[in-house]
Amino acid sequence: MKILLSIITMLALLSCERYQVTLNEREIYTPAILFSDFQILDPALRTCVTQAINDQKISKPEDLKLLNCSYAAIIQLDGLERFTKLETVNFSNNKLADIKPLMFFGDLKRLDLRGNSGLSCKDLRSLEILLAADLLKPQSCQ
Repeated sequence: MKILLSIITMLALLSCERYQVTLNEREIYTPAILFSDFQILDPALRTCVTQAINDQKISKPEDLKLLNCSYAAIIQLDGLERFTKLETVNFSNNKLADIKPLMFFGDLKRLDLRGNSGLSCKDLRSLEILLAADLLKPQSCQ
């Protein structure tokens, strides 16, 4: 009986993950507030970043390390610079033409830009030198 009561109590507490929990008007648990202080112009990129923040429960911009935005119809990257600690980014099969905002992400370890035929091969070479990341380039720049 004690085991069953313990299990029910644990399940009840786990289901309250998104809620503030108090006991005798004292705060026992307050969930982290998800980060929302960013402005991204491209609606597809904004949707992708918002989804990543929700999925990974990001409360500070520097906590976002992984961003997977493949096949998202992203055109521009303006506003992404808020997330300076990105390490792995997948922008494969989008409609990117300018990757200059990515030149300032010194923590990048893996960047996938395959399927973005509008990218400048010159910019890709510069990015490859600056970042020393695992860079997957479009077929046109191989």
